[in-house]
Amino acid sequence: MSFQVLNVVLYGFNREKRVLSFNPGRLNIITGASKTGKTALIEIMDYCLGSSECGIPEGIIRQTVEWVGIRLQVTDGQVFIARRLPNAGQAASSDVFYIVGKDVTLPEYPALTQTTNPKALEGLLTAHAGISENVHEPPPGQTRNPLTANIRHALFYCFQQQSEVISNRHLFHKQSEPWIPQTIKDTMPYFLGAVDDEHVAKMVELRRLRHDLRGLERRLAEHEAVRGRGISRAQGLLSEAVDIGLRPSGTVSAEWEECVALLKDIQSKPLPGEEKEITAEGDEYERLQSERHQLTIDLHRIKEQLLAAQALSSDRQGYSREANAQLARLRSIQLFEEKDGVDHGVCPLCQSQLVENQIPPFISDLRQSINEMEAQMRSVEERSPQMQKVVRTLEGRIEESQRKLRENRELLEALQASNQRLQALRDRAARRAHVLGRIGLYLESLPALEDTGDLKREMEDLQGQISQFEEELSDEVVQDRIQSYLSILSRDMGEWARELHLEHSEYPLRLDLKRLTVVADGNEGPIPMERMGSGENWVGYHLISHFALHKWFVRRNRPVPRFLFIDQPSQVYFPEDRDWEQAGEGGRGEDREAVSRMYRLGLEVIQQLFPAFQVIITDHANIDEPWFQECIVERWREGRKLVPPEWAER
Repeated sequence: MSFQVLNVVLYGFNREKRVLSFNPGRLNIITGASKTGKTALIEIMDYCLGSSECGIPEGIIRQTVEWVGIRLQVTDGQVFIARRLPNAGQAASSDVFYIVGKDVTLPEYPALTQTTNPKALEGLLTAHAGISENVHEPPPGQTRNPLTANIRHALFYCFQQQSEVISNRHLFHKQSEPWIPQTIKDTMPYFLGAVDDEHVAKMVELRRLRHDLRGLERRLAEHEAVRGRGISRAQGLLSEAVDIGLRPSGTVSAEWEECVALLKDIQSKPLPGEEKEITAEGDEYERLQSERHQLTIDLHRIKEQLLAAQALSSDRQGYSREANAQLARLRSIQLFEEKDGVDHGVCPLCQSQLVENQIPPFISDLRQSINEMEAQMRSVEERSPQMQKVVRTLEGRIEESQRKLRENRELLEALQASNQRLQALRDRAARRAHVLGRIGLYLESLPALEDTGDLKREMEDLQGQISQFEEELSDEVVQDRIQSYLSILSRDMGEWARELHLEHSEYPLRLDLKRLTVVADGNEGPIPMERMGSGENWVGYHLISHFALHKWFVRRNRPVPRFLFIDQPSQVYFPEDRDWEQAGEGGRGEDREAVSRMYRLGLEVIQQLFPAFQVIITDHANIDEPWFQECIVERWREGRKLVPPEWAER
């Protein structure tokens, strides 16, 4: 899990490369004079590890270097990352070269090209560091968004710049920048292990359980709401049912379920005996109603027949009158009398000569037709009395039907007037039918509710699971774990503070994560680092805090990179390089001894954690002792620097 640094590589515009090598699991010291590039190393490494901005200082590096790279020893092999320096006016470049393998050879300049981008690189490095899925949920009432820890947050514990290691107010890398302190506070529980790797899965499960519980609570609330609104209505319906005899008196319950059961029982039972009595005593009334209906139908039919007969009689009488009038006119002019010598070729009226096609029929033919018409007229006149008889018969039947309707109405009125008991029974039956209808409508409108006992038992089971998860994930439990872990860290911090002869080391020491500082609990109260005085104390407390944290990270296998880069920790003793070179034993011996104790402490911690922890230090110091000289990986003196001087000459 996690990684250490093997190389830092610079690629110049001249296509040459400069390689710095480091030993994993060891103390790596770069000692050198001022202005040789020591401070820029942290910015180069941070930029290669996915920083959103390039902090490499302007000057010789920006002028001569095109790409910067870093090779890492990861769990399953090696990774090489190179990143192009940004052009003037740009905060960073998106050109990232990334390769991974069992053994990665440092590529030459021509091989460098963009293979990924900074966002993807962040995800890759997060995975190499062993950072699993995680999330920090802000406490209720706070507006900041949930935060997921990644490699950028882990690097807060891996770098100590020159200005940071001597700070009396800021303990961690970039702590002075906006929003960073809160980010460190939010992600610290995960990196310490107070929030384990299963925290996210548990949070997801907790959210699911809470969602299920809210669903059950809504269902129970609906059930209780129905009960709350329905108990009075159900009791009211039961009271009405008792009042009209559908239930015996004294059966109205105070429990909603029992009321509903009684209403269902009422709905399922047959009608009481009084309805049968209404049926028996109402047969005559129903017969008269049926008879009246039939009489009304018969009356309408007879009226239609009478109208048809009257229309037929009127038509025959009109025909007879017209035919008689015509015959009388013909007889008046003796048109049909037979005379001798009559010339049928002459018109009998005007005596004009008729052409052949205008000669009228003979008198015998006309007389025959007239005789036939007279026979038909006699037949009509003979049948006229029969039609009158039919009309009179139909009129009589209408009168009879009307009489029967009057008698039927009188019988109905008499029956209704004389039978008050029947009317009361009918009213009572109507009331019963109305109440039964309301009971049926109420029962049909009830939602299908399961047994609340099972529902409540299921809710209790969910609440038990939620309580268990909340206890495991609660902020109180997390804080208790953090305090327990910090107590363990305090033990190492106190021991190492005494080794470094720091002020207030006789008191219990602790990391204060609320203020992100070191506190000594003195007899007069807590003493924060900002009130401890002297740069020696500030540097010393920075060192023991980070050594204690990395020891915890290694021992608990936490996903933080396994290196710590410290820039110039001896500056509080020897601000200028010449002070170190020129100082003899007199006057400076105590400072030299203090610096030696710092490096010996670093060597001791590395040996305890070997090979899982690496320390890289850039400094003016150059202690003339074998153990120190063995740790030096590069000496930047007498013209040797981070960027070869000849690169600037071309």
